[in-house]
Amino acid sequence: MSTIAFTNAQVFYAGYEFTSQMNRVELTFEVEALDNTVFGQTTRTRTGGLKNARATEAGFWTAGVGGIDDVGFNSVNLEDAVAMIFPEAITEGSTSTGSGTMFKVSQSRYTFGGAVGELLPLTLELMGRGVIA
Repeated sequence: MSTIAFTNAQVFYAGYEFTSQMNRVELTFEVEALDNTVFGQTTRTRTGGLKNARATEAGFWTAGVGGIDDVGFNSVNLEDAVAMIFPEAITEGSTSTGSGTMFKVSQSRYTFGGAVGELLPLTLELMGRGVIA
């Protein structure tokens, strides 16, 4: 098993690249654990239900057209936007076999705010929508 330092991720959302404005990204893939316990069993049993994906991205607030504030604020409840997250840098035209994740999302939360004298932090929460492979 190898361990890497997470230093060069690339983050795209709703047609914009936010790599230079983000410093944290978290992907969560999960499946509902449905109870299928029947009479006569002494412990709970479960089976997988519906899948869910969520991306949480955090970084620093920037204003202006195409800035994270413009996109984040105007995208709350935007449906079928595409989020793409690559744990390593990609270069246009490269033949890299690096991996990444792409899925349709609905933005459910946009949060920003901080303390006096600090860079203004923000968080975007994106919920998966549609087929998750």
